[in-house]
Amino acid sequence: MVIKQLIIIQLLVTSLLTGLVWVVQLVHYPGFRYVDQTQFIDFQYHHMRSILYIVGPLMLIELALALWLQVEFWGKSGIYSVSAATVLLIVIWLVTFLVSSPIHGQLATQGYDEKLTTKLVNTNWIRTVAWSVRTGIFVFILLRL
Repeated sequence: MVIKQLIIIQLLVTSLLTGLVWVVQLVHYPGFRYVDQTQFIDFQYHHMRSILYIVGPLMLIELALALWLQVEFWGKSGIYSVSAATVLLIVIWLVTFLVSSPIHGQLATQGYDEKLTTKLVNTNWIRTVAWSVRTGIFVFILLRL
């Protein structure tokens, strides 16, 4: 019963992050170009601080649950699905900290830059797809329990 509850919680957290990343991908990041250039650096700092309050705890919970599920599923049917979801999570974290965060840092110091914003949008598709696939994997696992 513990495994099913963990999967449900993981699905909930991952679904929240998936919904959030789609809003960021389709609305928020493309909207950067409409921010007044004289206010962009302040806007970028606001974005970085504010989004962290939402994304930070959810990503940490998601990571803890992923590790817990790896342990719970070890040697059991479903380990490959759980492991695939964990690999996607590693990809998300790598893109977040090696690509997205540095771009946000550059935008916060330089101001709006079309090329950087385009790179941010384009590379964020990796996280958007990865979180979407993770959600699908946990729906699949839950339906098989």
